[in-house]
Amino acid sequence: MGSILLKTKDLCKSFSNNGEQNHVLNEVNLEIFQGDFTVIMGSSGSGKSTLLYCISGMDTITSGDVWYEGRAVNAMKEKETAMLRRGDFGFVFQQMHLVSNLSLFENVAVPGYLNKSKTTKETNERARELLQQVNIQDAMKRLPSQVSGGEQQRAAIARAMINEPKLLFADEPTGALNQKNTKDVMELLLGINQNGQSILMVTHDVRAAIYGNRLLYLEDGRIMGELKLAPFKAKEAKSREAQVNAWLASMCW
Repeated sequence: MGSILLKTKDLCKSFSNNGEQNHVLNEVNLEIFQGDFTVIMGSSGSGKSTLLYCISGMDTITSGDVWYEGRAVNAMKEKETAMLRRGDFGFVFQQMHLVSNLSLFENVAVPGYLNKSKTTKETNERARELLQQVNIQDAMKRLPSQVSGGEQQRAAIARAMINEPKLLFADEPTGALNQKNTKDVMELLLGINQNGQSILMVTHDVRAAIYGNRLLYLEDGRIMGELKLAPFKAKEAKSREAQVNAWLASMCW
């Protein structure tokens, strides 16, 4: 287990609905460790995505604290959190959000241009390297509409990695993919993690969750359970899936 990269203390998030408070997150205390592939699971409406948005600075919190490398994210100004999301954090979503009139190469490279931590030449080189790493280098000049959903998600992962983030957030990254593309994308994320990338993923898909080494169960805005797993091995996928399903059953999944 690595050092603590991000943590929360008594994190709460509420929404007002017709004068009534809807408590989505209730005093969540969470630690994310360097190098881990952490997976958050839970039923629909349990607060999984809200938790991810709150700890990444994409959404405000009602009370509590979010700490990233010793800095209070919730105390940062918008410009500071924007810089954090642009540089230290990477994001992969269920809907890929690729720009339709840009090629895959351009979609990957543009966040690098905006970050300005590298020259244009360096950013272009990294974009090409990432497209090769995710095995879509032959499609780099194509528009998103000209490639499959799996290839679009691979491009989205490459885009998330362009600025060498310390923590990669993934919100249901396989939710719009078929079984084969789900396996391909999860193997890609696993390989990235094995190379040292810290990942925090939200999913409802057990077949995706088994690739993580630490699973957390969220219910009614609270973390109710944790399962630690050995590093993923393909030959153990079936037994690992059974282990995760048994754990979820104990959580009343």
